[in-house]
Amino acid sequence: MAISLLTRKVGAALAVAVALTVTAAGSVHGAPTETADQVMQDGLDAAVAAGYPGATALLRKDGTSRYLAAGVGDRATRTPMDPKAQVRIGSNTKPFIGAVTMMLADQGSLSLDDTVDRWLPGVVTGNGNDGKKIKIRQLLNHTSGVPEYLDRVTVDAYNNPTKPFPPAQLVQLAMQRAPLFAPGTSVKYSNTNFILLGMIIKSVTGNEPAVEVQTRLIDRLGLTGTSYPTSDPKLYGDHVRGYAVPLYHWGERPYVDVTTLNVQFSGAAGAMVSTLDDLAALHEALLDGTLLSPAMVDQLRTLVPYPGQSNLSFGLAHEVVNGPGTCGKVWTKGGAIYGYYTAVLTREDGAQAAVATNQYNMAGPAGAGVANLTNAAIDALCAL
Repeated sequence: MAISLLTRKVGAALAVAVALTVTAAGSVHGAPTETADQVMQDGLDAAVAAGYPGATALLRKDGTSRYLAAGVGDRATRTPMDPKAQVRIGSNTKPFIGAVTMMLADQGSLSLDDTVDRWLPGVVTGNGNDGKKIKIRQLLNHTSGVPEYLDRVTVDAYNNPTKPFPPAQLVQLAMQRAPLFAPGTSVKYSNTNFILLGMIIKSVTGNEPAVEVQTRLIDRLGLTGTSYPTSDPKLYGDHVRGYAVPLYHWGERPYVDVTTLNVQFSGAAGAMVSTLDDLAALHEALLDGTLLSPAMVDQLRTLVPYPGQSNLSFGLAHEVVNGPGTCGKVWTKGGAIYGYYTAVLTREDGAQAAVATNQYNMAGPAGAGVANLTNAAIDALCAL
């Protein structure tokens, strides 16, 4: 559900969870001479030429939206890719969970400085892990040091589309490992952070995180293309089909349809379904104060640098990179899960770009493919 795009390659164990990064400051990304639409369309066409079935994009500025597409949304029927169709969003679930958490803090139901153990006593423990030393904000910005659970369940989940994976079980798998670092001393993307946040939401409200996301975000913002499935592995309505290329077979490209997917193994870290329009609306509402108090927006925007990557910082449930030239800060979130990739980018003035593909792979140059597409989105955004 998180991917590291441009600065490192994505291995099989990370293929479903990758944290968005972009080209480091100082690399070759000059001001495009083409229009924003042309830059974006070139990126979409390049993704399809590289072997992706389809790719779509949304560009938004000053209340005007433009939609672009390339390739197909269904390899069997050759139906063209639809930029308004639903896709699985992987780690773009995290801003929804982050939003609910910050809204609960705004209303005084919890504090971002509460320890994990206050709401989940005895859950984060063993092998040096200690929930008494980890704050909720450290889950939100990945400074907790909590180890990853995902690679322990991925193969099992894909082989068993309806198998239950209770959140507590996922956390227990992570607790079999030592902490990544002492809380607050570094930054490392871990999907376990957001599984824990989902559990905290339930502890605070008495409701499953899917219920809180529905009432606080989907209903309030009118996100009609967004859902949070909790058990059903199928997609319904207007959606594009998702594809993957199995390990070690990229050159042969034996595409596998992975539209049906076990959503229980990703949960609050990556189970949701949405559209480019809805994703852009959610990110806009988080960053412009529609959902949060000014003080909470300031906390969301408080950044910690990512070690070894000079152009990447983490806020609360968001990342930040510097766009080329005079573009300035770009607030980003990338999300991948087998079959799908999405990225949302928001400039400080509110202009936005969002992209999606209906392929993500267990192996091969998937990281390079989505990296190039995301770079095109950044260049298009900065040309708006």
